[in-house]
Amino acid sequence: MKDKTFFLNTALAVVTGLVLLIAVFVRAFAPVAMIRRPDLPELVLVSLAALVLDHYLGKGAKRQYPWIFVLSVVTFGLLPLAAGFTAGLEAVKYAAAGGVVFTLTTFVYTSMQERVKSGAAFKAAPVVSALGLYLAAQCFAGMIF
Repeated sequence: MKDKTFFLNTALAVVTGLVLLIAVFVRAFAPVAMIRRPDLPELVLVSLAALVLDHYLGKGAKRQYPWIFVLSVVTFGLLPLAAGFTAGLEAVKYAAAGGVVFTLTTFVYTSMQERVKSGAAFKAAPVVSALGLYLAAQCFAGMIF
């Protein structure tokens, strides 16, 4: 089997690209619809979607956190810039925030999954863990904003 070390970052790029593609279509075909700028819960939601996808498709992948951070900064910096949602210094801020959020979410989610492994009940545990982590991110965002 091929080494799936960077599958998580590929999953992040795919999920982020799909979300931005949907936002571009909404902006193009429904210009009256207001699309708000992504906040902490939205960044965590995109991160968790990539992590759940990685859990089910990229089994046994090793986590290399420095590379996860660097590639997530590139993903969160270039894709919104290419979609026309950020520009200039705002793109740099969004890339840094996205990289930090994705790396921390990956660390917490991975540590949760290592402790939850419990046989047949483990099949739904990644989704339930992601839901709990997303709700925790919403509470944290409500406390700091």
